[in-house]
Amino acid sequence: MTETRHVLVIDDEVEVTSFFTYLLEGKNCEVRIANSGREVQAILSDPATLFHLALVDLKLPDANGLELLTLLKERYPACEVIIMTGYSTIQSAITAIQNGAKDYLEKPFDDLEALENVLNPILDSFTTHDPQDLSYHALQYGITYSTSSPLANLMSIAYKLAKKNINVLIQGETGTGKELMARFIHGTSMRSQGPFIGINCGAIPDSLMESELFGHEKGAFTHAVKTRKGFFELAHQGTLFLDEIGESPFPIQVKLLRAMETGEFMRVGSETPITSNIRFIAATNRNLEEEVEKHRFRSDLLYRLEGVKLHLPPLRERAEDIPLICRHYLEKKYEGRIEIDSSALHVLKTYAWPGNIRQLINILNQTIAIHDCKTIRSDFLPTMLWEKENSSPNIPSVLLEDGINGEIDQFIENFVQRLPSIDELDYQEVMKKIKKIEIEVGRKIIQKGLLETNGNRKLLSQKLNLTNRVIRYVLSEKN
Repeated sequence: MTETRHVLVIDDEVEVTSFFTYLLEGKNCEVRIANSGREVQAILSDPATLFHLALVDLKLPDANGLELLTLLKERYPACEVIIMTGYSTIQSAITAIQNGAKDYLEKPFDDLEALENVLNPILDSFTTHDPQDLSYHALQYGITYSTSSPLANLMSIAYKLAKKNINVLIQGETGTGKELMARFIHGTSMRSQGPFIGINCGAIPDSLMESELFGHEKGAFTHAVKTRKGFFELAHQGTLFLDEIGESPFPIQVKLLRAMETGEFMRVGSETPITSNIRFIAATNRNLEEEVEKHRFRSDLLYRLEGVKLHLPPLRERAEDIPLICRHYLEKKYEGRIEIDSSALHVLKTYAWPGNIRQLINILNQTIAIHDCKTIRSDFLPTMLWEKENSSPNIPSVLLEDGINGEIDQFIENFVQRLPSIDELDYQEVMKKIKKIEIEVGRKIIQKGLLETNGNRKLLSQKLNLTNRVIRYVLSEKN
């Protein structure tokens, strides 16, 4: 027998609560009703209550749906919350999803199939979407991240919003993967079987922009030797990705806005309107709010584009993802024939990456091309990466300064003094940690030497009185 689901419906309209009571009880759910914020407070005060799902109206006479969302998630962390909203409060529903809501439903509930598509998956599983499964979906579009990455929560939000027919504005520095995110949203949306059409607004001359977007009729201008469809027409029933939207010329922004608002446009040289059903995803590395203040971007177009905003973090803020990104790229591009060792990954993780993922991929390809190697080693990497590298935070900086003998003595004395009493001390564990420090110090010394000798290992082995075999061992390289 299927286990009973406990559902809380919060709405001040009797018709709504009666509808959901009838619908959910038919799905083996035990339904409890709250018509006000006060009733919700009374229910939450009962320690015996438990809910798997809550349907929350955004607007109650005495409460705010977003505040109730926070209360519910605090009281029942595993409880999924669906926000119920009218069209005028869609933006608040998006905010609710960003704050932990699972999904939202638009009133009135005329489309029962859409309603079932939201409710049934949640009722079939009490847990949120498996992060590993989401990572698998993201990987199909070239997006790689760890569970601790700042990108993890953003991907969860993007996955939820992909199912909605909402315009999305993706912000982020150049090279952070804005087009990959756009393709992920399209590919996991209800429009996935439709076309994904991308246009770089900064790469098309102003004089050709209108024709590229809306198409043209034969003879509309010089060299228009035949009728041509534009991106708006080609993207019908799919997604139109407007990359670098901040670069679009001001006159085109006016026509773009009208086409987005009405769903209609005309080819250049035509007087016949064409209707197109499109979802818009835009991307920019600019701050469009600042562009609006400087009168370089239309505020009404910005409001139309930013149904929801997603900000992609730069690579320097997700350094923990660099090993995953490198290994995934090498496996895909070189089919496992090229590896990267731990010393090289360490150097890559310490660099600031102003060009983000695009720059990282270029560095990998450049290194492989120059050294024709099967394993990317730290000394194969460009000098600029070494110059930006800092000492490991796990190694006291005094060990790398002048007067090193006295500093080491002082460090050892301080280290021993700060140890717990022998009653709490595990001698073997302490010695293991010291051994790790010894290995890391050795690695740092060799890396410093490689930097000073411009990667000349023969000269380095002479100066440090080490063999090449020892150098490879300390850098954790394969023979």
